Amino acid sequence: MEEAMISPSGGWEALRMATIEGARHRPRHCGLCLSIPMYNWPMRLQPNDLPAYAAHLASRDNSNTADVLERLRRAVAEARLRLADIFVTFDPTGERISGSVRVCVFGKDFVVLTEWRGGEGAGTYEELSELLAGASARAAEIEAPKMGTRVSLEGMTEAYRRALQDSGFVFQGRRVEYQTPVSELPDERTSRLTWTTMADMGEKPVLDLIREASAGTPDGMDVEAGVSAIEDVLGGSYGTLDPRAVEVGTLDGRAVAVLLTRVDVDTGWAGIQFIGIVPEARGRGLGTDVHLHGIATMRDLGGTVYHDGTSETNAPMLHLFEKHGCIEHSRMEEWEWRPAG
Repeated sequence: MEEAMISPSGGWEALRMATIEGARHRPRHCGLCLSIPMYNWPMRLQPNDLPAYAAHLASRDNSNTADVLERLRRAVAEARLRLADIFVTFDPTGERISGSVRVCVFGKDFVVLTEWRGGEGAGTYEELSELLAGASARAAEIEAPKMGTRVSLEGMTEAYRRALQDSGFVFQGRRVEYQTPVSELPDERTSRLTWTTMADMGEKPVLDLIREASAGTPDGMDVEAGVSAIEDVLGGSYGTLDPRAVEVGTLDGRAVAVLLTRVDVDTGWAGIQFIGIVPEARGRGLGTDVHLHGIATMRDLGGTVYHDGTSETNAPMLHLFEKHGCIEHSRMEEWEWRPAG
């Protein structure tokens, strides 16, 4: 842990848990036309197909379709979800959605694409390519500087990988994801660090500390956009959050560690969005102190289930997850798209 830090993953987890909405106007396939593919070409979701989209999501998560539809309609009404960000394909009947992806915008520099959701079996290269093309066009339309996506190893196929490559996505590496009840995690012991919040320290020193703590690690954080980069991963304006969402640990009067913690009090979802230690303080076992303090903060803020992860190459952080009893949930490939030129 003292060699590295967890990447800002709150937006990723939020998108994974988020329910979406949608529909579309579409042509019907002619059953006699053998040259027509076995799905309709991707299109943006339209309001009249929201029930079909709810059924699609519910079938994947074993949820109640009526409940999902209600959440989707509420999210649309509250402008928390934009149909222009959702791309779908339909089966030959034109009634059932066979696959979908969604572009999720958590901030100007934090745009992610959901993993492909489909029915039985894997998506074809043609279907995946068209969905990725639609999503990339949307990212370009909103002038996103980049768009990341994570695909579980269980869901990754050669067709999916080839479609990503041919659509301009570049492989970034693999991640290990964890999901653990907070009640099963260890309590904070006596710490060598003294903790304060960004509200007390100020934004600039915290941004400088994050830059310093990101040096030489596989999971650093880009904060060139300023405090908005922090707010993007926290999911809201810092002024509206508990000040402990951003904490700095000092040792002998020197700021050496930083924590960004996010908790959804409605669902109990909790995550340490970023955890870092400056290079000069690494190798001294401080990672344990920092991680345990992050767990304590999640617990204090009402978190009940801890979701987090790190690069497969981040051996110190992997060791900390194992040491503190975090349960491996999945392994994923990370890919990134950037606009041409």
